[in-house]
This record gives sequence, structure tokens and C-alpha cells, in this order.
Amino acid sequence: MLERMVLSTIQFLREDVLVHAGLGEDCAVIDFGDQVCLVTSDPITGASEGVGELAVHVACNDLAANGGTPVGVQIVLLMPEQSKEEQIHQIMQDIQKAAASLEVEVIGGHTEITSRVASPVVSITAIGRAPKDRYITSQGARPGDDILITKGVGIEATAILARDFGDQLPFEVTGEEIAGFTKQLSVVPEGLLAAEHGVHAMHDITEGGLVGAVRELCQAAGVGAEIYEADVPVPYLTRVICEFFGLDPLRLLSSGSMLIVTPKGAELIDKLSEIGISAFIVGKVTEGSHPAVIHTTGEREEITAHVEDELWRFFRREEGAE
Repeated sequence: MLERMVLSTIQFLREDVLVHAGLGEDCAVIDFGDQVCLVTSDPITGASEGVGELAVHVACNDLAANGGTPVGVQIVLLMPEQSKEEQIHQIMQDIQKAAASLEVEVIGGHTEITSRVASPVVSITAIGRAPKDRYITSQGARPGDDILITKGVGIEATAILARDFGDQLPFEVTGEEIAGFTKQLSVVPEGLLAAEHGVHAMHDITEGGLVGAVRELCQAAGVGAEIYEADVPVPYLTRVICEFFGLDPLRLLSSGSMLIVTPKGAELIDKLSEIGISAFIVGKVTEGSHPAVIHTTGEREEITAHVEDELWRFFRREEGAE
């Protein structure tokens, strides 16, 4: 539907735009001489708390997936009519804190109180830069490459579920445990190191989780892939929350984890370890046009259609229950 209704309408292309709008690409890349400018936009609509922090990290993670250093963010903040000043102030404080932690400036945007929204909507446009000879796209994956992910799957979704739906869990999740996940939301350090290491492709793992991100990367590069379920790191809290709510962690919103494709997986794991970031080989790029998940049972599941994120499925289920 995205291809048919949105991307197909884009007809005029400029020569100085090096990476155009397309499935599987995190950013537009614009030629600025010796350097390129990277631009991306992302909204946060699935969280009720911590939306400012999430919004900054999700947008800047897209820049990192293209090997870019974030420079500035513009904020579009749409608030419902019943909003209080303290709520708006808190969101902006969270945005400023997250941006400052990445040495990123809030360079403008738009703030509006409107009857058109029922809950806060935060949309961020992030701008970054990279050397012209070192930016990364999703199109570079090649058969035989290792597929790595950093940290583990479900990082962002775990924080959202524990914070917004913790009262439904049969066990207590502490604020300290939640903070442990939100502190991992940025993939800027690993993105910049990986770009210097000469990787073939990167992609931020967001909607659709690991399976969705690999499918998008395969679409962009025209390749296939195999993901080995047994090798995918799932944090303990993520696992027990998924088991309780009946969710698949491999298809769960995973901002905070970077998907990296490189011919030298073991070498990159060692490099990332030197800066305190864990990474794991979870699959291989193959010939073909779509990925497959090799389950722990040995069953092979071909992924040929859009991957719905488990968090959105959970939200729909909750709304139906209400």
C-alpha cells in the first residue's frame, strides 16, 4: 500500500539527492560537496510516557543507520485541548535532555494545541551529516554477508509495555529496570563505529522488529536472508513480558538495536565490544528476494509479506478489550 499510494506519486527527482524516498531506507541523503546531509522524520504515537525522549532517539537512530552524525532536530508537537502547561513543559524537557545527551541542538519546529488529536503526537525531523565517501544505505547488503544486531530485540517495546501496562503484569517491574532499557535507546555510537568499519548496510530496527527490518533491507538490496531464531538475543524482561502478553519478540518494536550487514561480523563484534556495546551474529544474507526465519524447531518460515509489529497488534487487542 505504501508503494502504491505514496511512493509511486513521487515523480520529480533531483540529481543532488543521492538517496531518494524508498522502502527500507532510513534517510534521504543530499549531496553537499565533500559531505552529505542526511534528513529523516519520525513520529511517536504508541507511547504515553517518555514520548519526548523516545522521539529524539528514534529520529537520530535513523541518521546513525546511514552512518551520519546527528546535528539538529526540529519538533512538531501536537497537543490535545485539555493539555496542561506542565505536560508540554515535561515533554520539551525530555526532548532537550535526550538531544543534549547526543550533542544535538533543538533547532525549531511547530507547537500546536488542537482538537484534532486525542493524545500528544510528537514528530521529529532530524538532520545530520557524513563524509560523502562514507555514508551507508540499506542497498549495500550482499549475499554471504553476516547479519548482526546490537544489544537485543524489543528494547523500546519493553520500556513502553512495562511503563504503560505494568499494572497488568503478574510481577513488578521497577523504575530502575525500565530506565535500564530507555538508556539503551540510542544506536548512534554503534552506527558511527560501524560506518568507520566499512559495513555494507545498516537499518534501525523499529516497526516490525527484527523480522520487519530484515525484510525491508532485503527489499532495498534485492537479496534474501536467513535469520536463526536460536541466535537472536532476547533480554530476560522482554522475554517474560512477551510470554505473558503472547507476543513474538522477533516482530517487536526494537529501537535501540541496530541491524548491521558486514562481511566481517566477528571482527566488528570485537570492535563494538571495545566501546561497551554487545553485538551478535543472527543470520546471513543470501541469494533471493526475501528473508526466512529458521526457528529453534528447525522449521523454515518464509517472510513474503508486510510484517505487522506485535506492539500495534497488542494495542488493537487492548482497545477491543475496552
